[in-house]
Amino acid sequence: MTPSENHEAQFTAMIREHLSMFRGLARRILDEPADVDDAVQSALLKAWQRRQTFREEAKLTSWVARIVINESYNLRRRSQQETQIHLDGIAAPASEPDQEHALRLLDQAISQLPELYRQTVHIAILGGFDTQTAAAMLDCSPNTLYQRIHKAKELLREALKNE
Repeated sequence: MTPSENHEAQFTAMIREHLSMFRGLARRILDEPADVDDAVQSALLKAWQRRQTFREEAKLTSWVARIVINESYNLRRRSQQETQIHLDGIAAPASEPDQEHALRLLDQAISQLPELYRQTVHIAILGGFDTQTAAAMLDCSPNTLYQRIHKAKELLREALKNE
């Protein structure tokens, strides 16, 4: 087996093992199942095309998970921009349930976090992963993970305080 074939086999095995996790990460960011599929497919394609830039000291699964998260946010931003273009000139509903409004504000605040903290929120808080797994996916120690969670929560409190 050539080195190229070996890398392809490792990549394929990693995808088979972690595809449901990648879909779960995208699903926490995107609402539509078709968008989830598009984001994951696009992320896997980008990961494959950029495989030469992968640092061997990093964990392949974590690297691809970050690409999935970034692709999901990119797709979400494009979708929001398209929706905004279509809704320009249309009045917003007179009233929106408070809880739904609060969730939208929180979701928007999360999407505005710096990438490091946004990934921390999605993987360590919303992802439902245990501390060790989340820390490994984010390529940090559990103590660093706790510090990032704390900082992300502070940033979210600050962003939501002004709303």
